[in-house]
Amino acid sequence: MLPDFLESPDSPDAAMLLRGLLLLDPGRPPTPGWLRIDGDRIAEVGEGASPGAARPDAGAPDCIITPAFIDAHIHLPQIDSVGADGMELLDWLNRVIYPAESWWGRSGATHMLRTAVRRMIHQGTLGFAGYLTSHGDVNAAATRALASGAGLPCRPRCIVGRVAMDREAPDDLLEHDRWRAGRAPSPTPLLPEPDHGARRPRCSISANPRFAISCTAELLAEIGWTVRDRRAAGAPIFTQTHLAESPAECARVARLFPDAPNYTSVYADAGLLDDRTLLAHCIHLADDEWRCIAERKSVVVHCPTANIFLEAGLFDLDAAREHGVRLALGSDVAAGPDVAMPRVARAMIEMAKLRRMTIAPEAHVPTPEQAWSMITRGNADALGWADAGRLEPGAAADLLILRTPETWLDEHLVGRLIYNWSAELLVSRIVEGRLVAPDTI
Repeated sequence: MLPDFLESPDSPDAAMLLRGLLLLDPGRPPTPGWLRIDGDRIAEVGEGASPGAARPDAGAPDCIITPAFIDAHIHLPQIDSVGADGMELLDWLNRVIYPAESWWGRSGATHMLRTAVRRMIHQGTLGFAGYLTSHGDVNAAATRALASGAGLPCRPRCIVGRVAMDREAPDDLLEHDRWRAGRAPSPTPLLPEPDHGARRPRCSISANPRFAISCTAELLAEIGWTVRDRRAAGAPIFTQTHLAESPAECARVARLFPDAPNYTSVYADAGLLDDRTLLAHCIHLADDEWRCIAERKSVVVHCPTANIFLEAGLFDLDAAREHGVRLALGSDVAAGPDVAMPRVARAMIEMAKLRRMTIAPEAHVPTPEQAWSMITRGNADALGWADAGRLEPGAAADLLILRTPETWLDEHLVGRLIYNWSAELLVSRIVEGRLVAPDTI
């Protein structure tokens, strides 16, 4: 039986017909047409009037249908820590974030998980790559809730992991990894894969070493071989971590790893850099570090709103492009103050413009259409979701229906959406082919 907070057809395999302006390619005007959904997949996409005399279940001729947004970097336990301003990264972690993550472990996980998922869905984000905390059982329960949708408005599609850390943080956040290290054999640093029952899996587990400051070389190496072992057994495990976000962070890593030629090499030496690695930030990198990331085909997750909030630096989009580095875009809540991905996309454009106006006159500035593509298909591809972020047969039916002022329906539509974004533009959110009930978000 489906949760009673989902509006759904009587059968989970029932078809749904949507009508509207299809945003098939952000670089082209939307196409009047229709979508037919069977179960949790898009079955057909057509132009013009809907087939036969069928009456659409959702949408209208003036509505825009787009793939849902995907966030490539978010910290769920930090959702209510937004806005603690005036600190640089390391001070902010110690004074704001570590206490919030301790509270998640003591008693706040259920409430905060529900809050984070609801806020994302409210803004149209139906998929994400995220971080939990360093706790064990609490986070195993959180992944079970994400996998089943229990207590949530829907089952978001996600890659999440327990944060691994064994130094330079409060004792209660180091407890789990220090406990593991004292056991023989040592329990895995990764959470168990949650049970999805008979439904299509939506939640997968990642390895999440927080960053090199909070992880000894031994812990990083353990995570590296654990990931390799899991992959050899058939599990498509991702690694998520942070790299070169602030100058103070980079200086501390240099002191902790004096034999490493650079920060990136710390992860490379532990076997953590490959095509399933998500590296958040990467602001302060030397040329050889960019080359290393490109050679390993790792993904750099740009988090512009977070970089501005913590005054961490201006991301060098041109260096990433010149080296052919794969890119994604993340909110990085709570350093990033906003879960709305169109506003994160806008910040990416504005940061590139700021670099062009100040320090790099030839800097590339993404177009709104490129930015919109990044928060849909681009982020999906970065997370290995080839069936997400697009309107085509066989793709996952995770969709948004928007209604805009009529005057927006011109060649600047996507720019108007990004620069004027509000959740009030959302008419419907569709997850796994089912309409999400508005009163649940």
